[in-house]
Amino acid sequence: MDVNTIETEEQQSCTDHIYGEMVWDFLVKYDNNLEGVTQYLQPSCITIVNNQFLVAYKDYEEQAVDLFRVGYGQIPKCFGLMDLSAPQSIGVLQVQNFPGLSLRGKDVLVGFVDTGIDYRNAVFRKSDGKTRIQAIWDQTKEAFEHEQPGTGQIFGYGREYTKEIIDEALSSDDPLSVVPSMDLDGHGSFLASIACGNYYELEQGGSAFTGVAPDSDIVVVKLKQAKQNLRKYFLIAEDVPCYSEVDILLGIKYLINKAIQLRKPLVICLGIGTSQGDHNGNLNLEQYLDSIVSLPGICVVCSAGNELGSGGHFSSGLNRASVSVPENMQERTLKSTIEIYVNEANPGFCMEIWGKAPSLYRIVVVSPTGERFGSLVPNRDSASQITFLYEGTRVYGESIVVEYNSGDPLIFLRFEDVTMGIWKIEVTEMYNSFPVGYDAWLPIRAFRRGDISFAVPDPEVILCSPANARGTITVAGYNHLDNALYINSSRGYTRKGRIQPDFASPAVDVFGLLAVGSEPLFIRKSGTSIAAAFTAGAAALLLEWGVVRGNNYAINTEVIRQLFIRGVEKPVDIAYPNVSFGWGVLNLFHTFEIIRNQND
Repeated sequence: MDVNTIETEEQQSCTDHIYGEMVWDFLVKYDNNLEGVTQYLQPSCITIVNNQFLVAYKDYEEQAVDLFRVGYGQIPKCFGLMDLSAPQSIGVLQVQNFPGLSLRGKDVLVGFVDTGIDYRNAVFRKSDGKTRIQAIWDQTKEAFEHEQPGTGQIFGYGREYTKEIIDEALSSDDPLSVVPSMDLDGHGSFLASIACGNYYELEQGGSAFTGVAPDSDIVVVKLKQAKQNLRKYFLIAEDVPCYSEVDILLGIKYLINKAIQLRKPLVICLGIGTSQGDHNGNLNLEQYLDSIVSLPGICVVCSAGNELGSGGHFSSGLNRASVSVPENMQERTLKSTIEIYVNEANPGFCMEIWGKAPSLYRIVVVSPTGERFGSLVPNRDSASQITFLYEGTRVYGESIVVEYNSGDPLIFLRFEDVTMGIWKIEVTEMYNSFPVGYDAWLPIRAFRRGDISFAVPDPEVILCSPANARGTITVAGYNHLDNALYINSSRGYTRKGRIQPDFASPAVDVFGLLAVGSEPLFIRKSGTSIAAAFTAGAAALLLEWGVVRGNNYAINTEVIRQLFIRGVEKPVDIAYPNVSFGWGVLNLFHTFEIIRNQND
């Protein structure tokens, strides 16, 4: 498969649009009808992802777009990093060293869509000094006019560095002059070290470091930052790491193409997330992941997120919110109030209110001084805006009666130049037979500027997409030393009650690589992205057992999920599954014990 193919007659023109700041990128779900897409969207150029999704680039004069005109699903969502002994606690050392298994990830690809990787570091190199990295697609690098061997554009932008050019760089006196790709954040390198770093002896105390799958191959996508027009639309600060759904989806597509090209099984580790979307698996990225997880030899692992305690979710559930039951039941309306604490003047934030069909919803926004704004029409798509007289705050709202991916009602609100105080949103649900409620979410904590939270937050249903996808393995975080849940680990389930997370992995004070050069330095970090990295490494060992050694050629994400779930431990005396630990905590060795018993 040609990973450089881009479906456009003028590739350079499309490249210009990909980088252009006055260009909007739309992630479109389509039915193979290109003519229909070009008719209603009139894009400047198009990149085909597969027979379900494409990316359309369009010159757009407005800084904002109408959700009901363009479609909520087609505007890329903004994802942030799920930031940041353990191998033994999940049974990895036994699987690596047990004579009958001796699994170390050989001939398996572990892929990362993240902040890049420090390819110079010893934990990503073989004993002869050559790289274990099969390829890096650095989306932040512009292609040369005349590409040297081992480099090239992917999907019309960025630069790919193959294993051959990376080895050439490692043999030179100045590697960065040959392959100028670095991980300045360190997030991607840390995750890669956990999932698949080499065995490395430490000077202090005679101890050692090892990743879960130290013999695996590595392929990396270094994400470029989201465009300024997307940041401006979602009111995200310029200095916060923020990545577009478009670039993430194309990065995943690149990993799959490389696996096909190299004819190797692949684990995809995603340590990024967002609170945007319906929280039931219907973002375009989540639906794309659902379309690939059934492929044999592919496993997708996502982190649950770190949103517990951030106060970013509100639920109108009758047992959780103060509601007033109407005196006249024939009105079939139910009212409740959302209160948002804004504890300091704020440049702005967005929020989403998701209802459930067939109910309709009317809202009124009330400022701290009592001014009211309620001109959105509940029974048809509408948009409106207001500048509050005393506060000077601008509020823009859109109501979508049927959001086309989920089928549910959505109200999207943007608050600009927000005055401190208590902002209220009065919600009236108009129902048919009985009320079904609604949920509201603020952005992930990394995207909020200042101290903003719901006055009465709900600590559940806060998994960060794409962890709400139906087919991916979703991993929460826990402390393997005391079996306590990681204090920030996001809880499930999905908005409509599907059981996720699947289980928990170590996520507290984990020892991993600090990406600063060729010599390994190690630090401790916490976060559910680390739990995802442990699980990705464990999945690589299962893929080696299944595909490379021929025990199960059809093994895929769902098979691996079920094998992991069967082998979990239940460290806390509570009912399982539950919203915190899922089915328990990962234990790979116990999984193999279950497999052995089945074969007896």
